[in-house]
Amino acid sequence: MSVWWDQIVARTPAIARPVLDQDGLGDRIAGELAAARAKWPEAPITEQEFADALAVRLTAQAGAKDLPTVVGRLRVEDLYLALWCATGDARAIATFEQVHRADLDAALARFRRLAVTGDELRQTLRIKLFVRTDDRPPRIADYSGFGFLQNWLRVTALRALVDIARSEKARKLEELLADDDLVGMPDLSPDIASRYSRAQLGQAIKQAFARAVANLAPRQRNFLRHAQVDNLTLDQIAGLYSIHRATVARTLAAARTELSDTTRKELGVILRIPDEQLDSIVRAADSRIDLSLSRVLKAPELADGSDDADAPAAK
Repeated sequence: MSVWWDQIVARTPAIARPVLDQDGLGDRIAGELAAARAKWPEAPITEQEFADALAVRLTAQAGAKDLPTVVGRLRVEDLYLALWCATGDARAIATFEQVHRADLDAALARFRRLAVTGDELRQTLRIKLFVRTDDRPPRIADYSGFGFLQNWLRVTALRALVDIARSEKARKLEELLADDDLVGMPDLSPDIASRYSRAQLGQAIKQAFARAVANLAPRQRNFLRHAQVDNLTLDQIAGLYSIHRATVARTLAAARTELSDTTRKELGVILRIPDEQLDSIVRAADSRIDLSLSRVLKAPELADGSDDADAPAAK
């Protein structure tokens, strides 16, 4: 067993060492690392850098109930590529997209209804996967190395694209709201009045409410649309979906609560003011929520069912 592997094992918790000391494991991993380095000689990841990253990941897995199985799922080549991508090297990202082209294309195809071009969507996904932000490393750095990178990509890309879709949907819904839809502006506290104009507050409320609607589950939006736009009763909605009317009532109540809570949360983020200072603003928005909700729920983006796996039951 190589000194290189011995050093990695020594850095892991004692509970994991009997598994990591098994015959041939270190040689296998060292051999796979050598193959990965030969495959991508332009990658600047050194043996020591790879060892550091692997030791961290093995330590995180040390308490796993079936550690031998977990270690057996280690994908050295995939981890090497992910570490290279995490450096932000354009060559690494190009290599990644070439290796996983089919998976990326399949994920992007699921969101072809969005009003952005395929190239724009691909670029946004590239940023989400490979670009470091002020508060976190690129998402590719989250890959543990245990299990196929292909599977990790499918899940992560889908989540990222859902976030993109919601942001695009929220932007469209915001455009549907008139400036005075959500708020007959209340008397403002001196602190808020000194920081924001009424026009700024109105815009912030529109943005927060649009995000809240976009973040609702498809069933919640469907039921609200049936109630607000189609004027269906609880029994009629229940009949469409072959469920009990109580389920419809609970879903509608939960949707309204979530709308209010998410609007409050998003408004706090946008305005950067404490929760207790939001009360009067949010109450004003709540009082006019039905008018605004009816307007946005008529939008084709919400009515075409393109993101809805919960369609009415066939009759």
